[in-house]
Amino acid sequence: MSALSLLFALVVAGETAPPPATRVGVEVFAVALAVGTGETLAFARGVGELAGGTNPDDRAREIASSLAGGIALIHSTSWRWEPEGRIVLTYLAWAKEGSLGAGARPLPRLAPPMPTDPLHPRPAEIRELDPLSHGLRHLAFLLRTSRNGAVATAIGPRSAAALAKLEPDVAGELALP
Repeated sequence: MSALSLLFALVVAGETAPPPATRVGVEVFAVALAVGTGETLAFARGVGELAGGTNPDDRAREIASSLAGGIALIHSTSWRWEPEGRIVLTYLAWAKEGSLGAGARPLPRLAPPMPTDPLHPRPAEIRELDPLSHGLRHLAFLLRTSRNGAVATAIGPRSAAALAKLEPDVAGELALP
C-alpha cells in the first residue's frame, strides 16, 4: 500500500496523522548600563530552544543568566512566527550594572519598526534588533506608567534615568541619549 493510499484510508476511517511538532525558540536581549559610560546602554543577545514541558520563563532566565552575572528584571515582550514554522518568544532582561558579559555590544540607534498592513501585522522582514527595539519601547512605557514604581525600583535609579530617555515617537522610532 502506498503512503498516499494509507493516508487516504486513515482519513476515511476518521484518523489523521498527528501534526508536526512546532518548534519554539526563546530569544533574550540582556540590556544594561555599559560600565564607566554614564548613561550609555549595552546589550547581548542569546537564543535557545524550548524543550517539551519547560516553562518559557525558566528558559529565558537560564539564557539571561548566561549573558549577565546578575539580572534585575526580565519581561516577556513579544512573539513571532518564522516562515519555517518556528515560534520565537522574546524576552528583555535588564542586567545589573557591570554584569553583562564580554560579548556585549553598545546599543546602536535603533531604526523605527517596518510598516505593516493593518490586516497583516507581521512585517515582511524582521531585522535582528527589531525585537530589542520593541522590547525597549515596551519597557520604557511600563517605566512611565507604573503606578507603584516597580520597574524603576527593580532596575535602579541610574538605569531608570537611561531608560526614561528612550522616547518612542508615534512612528515607533526610539531616540537614544
